[in-house]
Amino acid sequence: MLKRYFTLAGGLAGPLLTFLTFLIFSIMPGRNMLYAQDTGQADERQENPPRFELEEIVVTATRIEEPIKNIPRNVTVIRSKDIEQAPSNNVVDLLARESGISLRNYFGNDKWAGVDIRGMGDTFVSNVIVMVDGIKLNPPDMAGPDLSSIPLDQIERIEIVRGAGSVIYGDGAVGGVINIITKKGEKGPESRLYASCGSYDTFDGRASYGGQIKNLSLNLNADYYNSEGYRDNGYLRKKDAGGELAYDLLDSITLTLAASYHEDTYGLPGAVSKEKIDSRENRTSTDRPDDFGETTDRRYVGGIEIDLDKWGRVKAHRGYRFRDNSYIMGYNPLITKKGQTDSIDEDTRNVDLGYNTVYKIGELEHRFQCGLDHYQTEYIREELSKNERKNSEVENLGLFLANDWSVMNDLVFHCGYRHNVYEGRYRIDERKTFGTVKRWGNGKASTRRWSHDPYDFGIVYTLSPETSAFASYATSFRIPNVDEFARAEDGLKPQEGSHIEIGGRHRFKGVMEFAVTLFQIRIEDEIFFNEALQVNGNYDDKTLRRGVETDVKVYATDSLYLWGNYTYVKAKFEKKGTSVPLVPEHKATVGVEWQVANSVLFSITGTYVGSRFDGNDQSNDRFDKLDDYTVFDSKLTYEYKGVKLFAGVNNMFNELYSTVAYRETYYPMPTRNFYGGMEWRF
Repeated sequence: MLKRYFTLAGGLAGPLLTFLTFLIFSIMPGRNMLYAQDTGQADERQENPPRFELEEIVVTATRIEEPIKNIPRNVTVIRSKDIEQAPSNNVVDLLARESGISLRNYFGNDKWAGVDIRGMGDTFVSNVIVMVDGIKLNPPDMAGPDLSSIPLDQIERIEIVRGAGSVIYGDGAVGGVINIITKKGEKGPESRLYASCGSYDTFDGRASYGGQIKNLSLNLNADYYNSEGYRDNGYLRKKDAGGELAYDLLDSITLTLAASYHEDTYGLPGAVSKEKIDSRENRTSTDRPDDFGETTDRRYVGGIEIDLDKWGRVKAHRGYRFRDNSYIMGYNPLITKKGQTDSIDEDTRNVDLGYNTVYKIGELEHRFQCGLDHYQTEYIREELSKNERKNSEVENLGLFLANDWSVMNDLVFHCGYRHNVYEGRYRIDERKTFGTVKRWGNGKASTRRWSHDPYDFGIVYTLSPETSAFASYATSFRIPNVDEFARAEDGLKPQEGSHIEIGGRHRFKGVMEFAVTLFQIRIEDEIFFNEALQVNGNYDDKTLRRGVETDVKVYATDSLYLWGNYTYVKAKFEKKGTSVPLVPEHKATVGVEWQVANSVLFSITGTYVGSRFDGNDQSNDRFDKLDDYTVFDSKLTYEYKGVKLFAGVNNMFNELYSTVAYRETYYPMPTRNFYGGMEWRF
């Protein structure tokens, strides 16, 4: 292990020397670099309406706290209060309301569901990074991040950074990065009980306790969810438990420890035919009544943060993730369940180190950061139905640095660079029969190595306290995942992209905020599944994505908040001119939150998604397109002291729709459904 580690690290010798030189030069005394005090910033934020984002502080874009107005990216923040008031019952639905983000849902719940950012299409699960408290949730295969493993009530905030993030986050940060930040025990001790029930025999129960006692902050939670689901064999049952501790060892040193446990079992109803998708009676049926899956997911993270006063801040984390997933797809009654149960065993370990400082040269304030991250994953997938066992061990080691220079008081220039080294070892074993016994025989091992050097540049111009404009250029990369390598054509290689982004934000006298972003993404050697050859390969043609994202937020009155967004994305193959499948050109969302009385809040959202080409229709002429759809959700909340009562309706107008289709087989979404419940804080 150590030998492999240092072999991998050896490729970083040159960049590491440059990095250390840059670090030492940046913090040398005698250059009038003083730690910047955050004077007046809190008071200034309090004067702004709570939903306006120009002054919002985020950490995802650069891994250090920075106002959105200084970031040359389109960034959105969803706060815990937004989550409580929204008529969304899970993380996926909550994210899908935002501009530039499209829902991809297979079975109508959050287990096999995800979000696509900026039109990545069928491979969105490998082109969008999801972090939980800075730890990557994406697995090494094509399953995608399991957003059902994140209890909605434990989220403090969600930060969405659209576009390339490869400098800070490495492999796969192409369409964007979503960082989910969980709640910490920062106030006096508080307990919370939550219970709701709804359509499809759904029950959702949650309990949490959190608070701060002297130097120790604590947050504990336990959740249970059970639903039969919209479709036959569409059930989902899950349990979650977690805890987080933070201890101030000294005024300048904080130790953290977090652990989470997720367990679920779910049905796999499969797709329905073209004839059934528009039938209210038949679209809930399944041809796979016995297919199912089970997951156990454990995550542990320990960390330390050291405040060096005027010399900056150092952070370090060590994380572990252990995921076990067993499933049956294509149940055969002639074989025992044990004899046809496939399984996935994933063990991931990661380390990240980071340093950042805010300093002054003359009267101007600047920010510098650098860091190191290392991921190692051991992955085994046993597919008894194919008599195959896929073994993989992958390592990613990255070193990054970035700096924001204040050229003038109202002009900030950003640049960043990363050196990333990847090594993957793969082997496919075959299960053979020896007499009456079946045994695994090891296959031939292969090794892949790549290095990448993504970079980004950006500029932010603050025209006034209410207005800022930005522009950026960045590069990205994505390495094939273990599933893609298992069925790969010769010469499968990473994809690389270039990103251009231009935008602006403006606030109108504390009443309205408007943001617009134009973007272009050009990807070379984009990875895809070749249906004709049944292997994964690289497109010969470059893909081009151009689009516009707009957001508007309005406080019409003290009791009425309006918001909306519109996204246009044209994703196509550059030479052929055909569209990338599963990417809608148009998407729009509107929302209203009306404080009917001091204790009563009514909220409603409506989302329109345009038509899309079938997932297996790269030529755009083989299958029917997926229909466009419009869905409205609403929620009514009554709150008195520590008790909250709520009721909601999803898909109010009973729309028939699907977000995914392959070869004209569809995955129907739920029709109109209801829920209600109560919450007690004490």
